[in-house]
Amino acid sequence: MNYDLPDHPVIQNMERTGYPDGKEPTFPICPVCGEECEEIFRDKDLNIVGCDICIKQSDAWEEPECFPGKEH
Repeated sequence: MNYDLPDHPVIQNMERTGYPDGKEPTFPICPVCGEECEEIFRDKDLNIVGCDICIKQSDAWEEPECFPGKEH
């Protein structure tokens, strides 16, 4: 006998989209650069200034702008 039964809807969704409910999960988007991100950064007034994608951390001791008045 050949049983031609369709797969359960969860299996069909997983095969079609990769997600059990058939909908891709939403990820946080940086309001500054528009990229998917894991962290956002805020200024002292709590305004979002960027994310882990569009803001890069650097050592203040290596940045001439952090030493105003010092000749370069």
